[in-house]
Parts: sequence; structure tokens; C-alpha cells
Amino acid sequence: MTGLRGLLLGCVAAFLASSAALANDTDFQPGLTGDWNGARTDLKNEGWQFQVKGVFEGAWNPSGGDHQSATGANELDFEALADLGKLIGDDGGSIEANITKRFGANIANTADLHTLMQPQEIWGRGNLWRLTQLSFEQHLFNKAIDVEFGRMNPGADFDVIPCNFQNLGFCGSTPGNVDGDYWFNSPVSQWGARLKANVSDTVDVGVGIYQINPKNLKHGFSFDFSGGNGELIPFELEWKPSVAGLPGDYQIGGWHSSSEAPDIFYDVNHDPLSVTGLPSLMDHGRDGFFLDARQQITGEAPPKDAPGGSYGKGLTLFAKYMQSDRRTSLNDKQFAVGATYKGALVSRPNDEIALAFGATHVNGRAAEGEQLHNAAGLLPPDFVQHTEYAAELDYRAIVAKGAELSPNLQYIVDPGGVSARKDIVVLGLKATLTL
Repeated sequence: MTGLRGLLLGCVAAFLASSAALANDTDFQPGLTGDWNGARTDLKNEGWQFQVKGVFEGAWNPSGGDHQSATGANELDFEALADLGKLIGDDGGSIEANITKRFGANIANTADLHTLMQPQEIWGRGNLWRLTQLSFEQHLFNKAIDVEFGRMNPGADFDVIPCNFQNLGFCGSTPGNVDGDYWFNSPVSQWGARLKANVSDTVDVGVGIYQINPKNLKHGFSFDFSGGNGELIPFELEWKPSVAGLPGDYQIGGWHSSSEAPDIFYDVNHDPLSVTGLPSLMDHGRDGFFLDARQQITGEAPPKDAPGGSYGKGLTLFAKYMQSDRRTSLNDKQFAVGATYKGALVSRPNDEIALAFGATHVNGRAAEGEQLHNAAGLLPPDFVQHTEYAAELDYRAIVAKGAELSPNLQYIVDPGGVSARKDIVVLGLKATLTL
């Protein structure tokens, strides 16, 4: 494809794209619309890939919360990828962008659930159009080194966790879910860069740097460098072994933020702020670490032509843990364990059953402040936060190529970490369409 037509498609590719990381050679698979009568394959051979994806997450709480409600949250993504090797001869180079629109409502708000983790992970960051990614990536030294920079989000490259569930506690990069005031996951983008090195066929190490700029939370298409209040520096070691021929993925990493944040417990005079009511002490720097493990233990390996990160038919186990900064984070720990089973029904070999259990822990320093507050009669005596527990059971049905339907059941104990609150039951339905 040459001339004006190629130029126009280049402009489209710069603005309609996805948030998937390119380090694993992103490949958009045909969805409900198929190969467009061969046009999709022709475009891919010439260096262009396009895709549109929509996600709906419905939720209803028959029990728990201040009242019952039924809501739907939605996300629409326009996706594209430009292979610069095919277009201009820059082997290993590519450009990716992402425009995202979220809309709808969140049952945690409409039913006043008071949960720490919302039952609809797709909701949040405002009902507006956003440029979630516009970045350039380059493979170097026969893919031994991979660099990327532009408008990005750290959750696309660090602590990457498959989103097989609907509750936020089991879905997406954990630091951004817990410390979302400075680690901005998709759909928010910020100026950033990251480098990954292939130490061996199974081991990668990576480090990145991202501007922390609260303007990006309110403006979907801001390219402004001003307004930043620090940098986020995540790092990670990832090991992808094959155990008895079955895939696994193990990640250990952490982060440092150079920004300032209010202390959870102390005021400016190092006295309990819950008692004095004075401004918070400002702490400099915020740190944390994460551990993730995922291993298929039974069944058969995925086909060789399956997309990166795929697992085959059989049982896959996972576990994750995150520790956040105890000085400044209201929620300082989160862990989850679970399993997915692909092909449980012989008649539906690609469907999956998934089960997860998890907990989000409220910082003990915050709880101590609440206890002091209670002693002064400023809060109900039973309002002291500790840990919120959640469980989710899903069935993911592959209705057609590019169409998935996942009914799910969530059970949340001690919403908001408050044992006095009634447990919550949420019936959910997640639908994903890829064109």
C-alpha cells in the first residue's frame, strides 16, 4: 500500500490502537468480523493491524450494601499497530496507540457497597475518551534488548496479570489497583519509557520510568509535561519456565516513587492526626514490591501458534502478593490465590472455569488512628478497618471467535475492612466482543 492511502492509514494507526504490550510481538487476532474478505491479512502483510474491542460488565447485589442496585460498566477500545519493519525498513520497530472510552455506572457507588475493591474492574478514571497509549518500540540486538517510550502506563509492562475475573482484586496490575493515586494503570497514560532485556529464553528483566502527573486523571488527551509531582520507577524479573512441557510465569519486582504523600497516621507535629485534626506530615518517597506465580499443572500445552501468555487445556494455578508503602498507603497489602480450568466440558473445549480467593488489608497505622478517633467518640465504636475478603467463581464461555460471555458470582466479607458491615453477594456478567 503506497501513496495517499498509506499516509491516511498511517494517521489512523497513530490514533486508533490498543494497550497491549509490544514486547511479546503484539498480534491482533481476527474477531467476529473475520479476515474482512482477505483485507485484514493484506494489511498485516503491509504493516498494519486494526481491531475494535468492547467490554461490558453487569452487576446486581441481591444481598449486602445499603440497598440493591443493578448497573452496567462499559469500555470501548479502538486498536491498531504499525510494523515499521514492513513500512519503512526499521526491523524490530513499531508504533502503537490506544484510544479508550469508558462509560456506565459502578455498583459499588449505586448500591453503596463501601468495598475496597470494586466488583466491576472495568469501571473508573472517568467517563471520557482517553489516549491510553501512543508509543514507539524498538527491538535491538536480535531482540535481546527491547525499548519503548511515549504515552504509556506501567501496568502494561510490570506485574502483568491476566484478567480472568470481574472483581478488581483479581484483575490487572495490582499496584495500580491499590495505589491508584500515583501508579496509573490503563486507561490512563503518562509520559514514560521502559527497557527490557532477555537474559535467556525464559528470563527477562525490566525497568521503567513514568511521570506522575495528576493532570492525566482529568484530561484524556493531555500531552503536557507540566504539573508532574515525581517519577514512578518500577522494576521486575520475570521467569517463564516450562514444567513437564507446561507453561509457567513467575514475576518478582517492586517500585519507587519520588513523589510526596501525606502520612497515614502522623500530623505535621508527629502527633496522631486523627486526634489533632492538623494537616498530615508529608513523607517523601513511596516504595513497594510484588510477587506473582502462574503455572499450568495438568493437561496439554497450548498450540505453538497461540498468542504469547496463553495456557493450554487443563488446570492452571496462580498466586499473587503485594506489599505497599506503610507510611502513606491506606491499603498496604493484597494477596490472592486461585485456579482456572480450561476444557472441563468435553463439548466445549475452549471454555474456562475460574475460582479465586483474596484479601485486601487496611494499613494497621490507619486502623490505629481510627481506634483513637473512636475513643474520642468521633466514630461508631465498631468502625475500625482491618481486611476485606473476596471470592469469585466464573464460567467463561467462548460463544464465537471474538465473543466471550462470563457469568460470575462474587462474595465479599467485611466490605471496606469493617466487620460490622453485612457480607455482600454480587451476581455479575462480563461480555467481551472483538471485531
